[in-house]
Amino acid sequence: MKNKNELVIPVLVLLLLVSVAAWILLSYTGDLFYYKKLRDSGVETTAVVTMKAVLKDGRLVRSNITSSSDDHRVMVSLRLPDGITGVCTLRVSKYTYDVVSKRDILNVAYLPEDPAECTLPDGIELNLYLILSLLAVAVFLLLLAAGFAFYIYRSFRKPPPGKLVPTTTDLSLPPGGLDCPKCGAPMTEGYMSTVGGVSWRDREDPIGIPTMFTGLPGTAFWIKRPALHAYRCESCRIIIFKYGG
Repeated sequence: MKNKNELVIPVLVLLLLVSVAAWILLSYTGDLFYYKKLRDSGVETTAVVTMKAVLKDGRLVRSNITSSSDDHRVMVSLRLPDGITGVCTLRVSKYTYDVVSKRDILNVAYLPEDPAECTLPDGIELNLYLILSLLAVAVFLLLLAAGFAFYIYRSFRKPPPGKLVPTTTDLSLPPGGLDCPKCGAPMTEGYMSTVGGVSWRDREDPIGIPTMFTGLPGTAFWIKRPALHAYRCESCRIIIFKYGG
């Protein structure tokens, strides 16, 4: 395949789409089930703030001055149904971190089988909405990647033996093709696949800013990809092609 180098960028884009989608799914699918279970079977109770800290390098560091990018945690003490006092850690926003103080009373929700992890009840539905939105984005990216993969396959699929790629234009030349106007050697028949259009300027015209809207007719990729019937002399680097419909 002569144009195999053209596969590099499409494949990189495809890998990027799949990687982002996979990262979202792996990172947030577990959180989705956690918050759904917390909403359906979680226990709500009151708890007393015992400490505020920021998680840095796997350690909790007490600090009153933080930035919005820090991982803010609040430790609370709560009484479990069996009378035992438990301690759980809340992940909170910087705003909540700044306004709560030691010995404040907070409403928390936790799972009976894992009271060491808890959250604020008011944030459960919001977290579910945000996670579902992210997962929807991941599904969209996977569908986009599947469509793009099919597009790549169709673009690089060879025609059946004995069949040629149909062109969108036809030079309608007699048998024998064309000879190079410079060296006189027979030119190779093929086609030009264009995307952004081919622009033409008379010698006295300024270059301007060529766009897909100003290219020659039939040379821009809108619905059907152009395949302009052409002849090329590789040694002289001359191409003769027909544009239009």
